[in-house]
Amino acid sequence: HTPAMLAETIAALVAPDRSGVYVDGTFGRGGHTRGILAALSAEGRLHAFDMDPEAIKVGKELEREDSRFKIHHAPFGCMADVLRPLGVKPSGVFLDLGISSPQFDDSSRGFRPEQDGPLDLRFDVERGVPASEYLRLVSREELRRVIHEYGETTDPIAARRITDAIVLARENGSLPSTTKEFAALVAKAKGKEYQMMHPAKLTFQALRIALNQEFDEMRRGMHAAFDIMPEHGRLGILTWKHSECAIVVDFFRD
Repeated sequence: HTPAMLAETIAALVAPDRSGVYVDGTFGRGGHTRGILAALSAEGRLHAFDMDPEAIKVGKELEREDSRFKIHHAPFGCMADVLRPLGVKPSGVFLDLGISSPQFDDSSRGFRPEQDGPLDLRFDVERGVPASEYLRLVSREELRRVIHEYGETTDPIAARRITDAIVLARENGSLPSTTKEFAALVAKAKGKEYQMMHPAKLTFQALRIALNQEFDEMRRGMHAAFDIMPEHGRLGILTWKHSECAIVVDFFRD
């Protein structure tokens, strides 16, 4: 698909110095990366980061195609630790926050409540525990906080009902390990008809944010970008949710 705001990203980030070194902190499947590479001169360089092993495979292929490009299997919050030993001081850093379309559409990753597959929700399936295991370990209080703060932000009663249903299923040994079964449990607990979205969508979102520490990683990434860039470096961030935007605004305000 066409990368969001690609022309604007290139104009703001790359156009001032097409021979500079840049970072794409969220490689995904390389949409923005390829656009940035096309805008760079032969002397330009681009480093990309991603946590998804499938994304890294695509990135390694691009490495072989274009010597100006390097992919790193690491979170973008680690960019300073990765790039500083290489002597890299990027002119600009780009972050496209959230989940990539290929990840979202892959039923084996468990991101969509409409699809059936393992309840995983991790960006990197080689690290941490899947959502199915997290739900067996997390305390009731922490689970309720996660669902309310990262998902059902406007409906604390729904957050409580969903939490109670999950804990009850855990206690009686019927906690689902697949997306469709878990989505059905959440939908029943929520007890409302929603026309605009799947009733379990916000709970899936909340668990994904918690498992992948998305908001903490955002903050680490912004700090790392300013830590590694020179004084007049440029940071471009695409946000898709109000909560993400608020974190970015608070960061720059501070």
